[in-house]
Amino acid sequence: MRKGFLNGMLAGGLIAAVLTMFMAPQFKKERKEMAKDTKHVKNRARRVIKGVKNVAEDWMK
Repeated sequence: MRKGFLNGMLAGGLIAAVLTMFMAPQFKKERKEMAKDTKHVKNRARRVIKGVKNVAEDWMK
């Protein structure tokens, strides 16, 4: 149960990170004001992935 839930969270975080990476350049081309927002989204995605990895490591012990 825990491992399945964890894998789902990891997959969701990775998908979100990939989506933000693909979306960021498009936003920058369209509107330069959006660049700041995409940076925040990227940083948030990085933080989420780091957090999920830490939780995963704790649970696997």
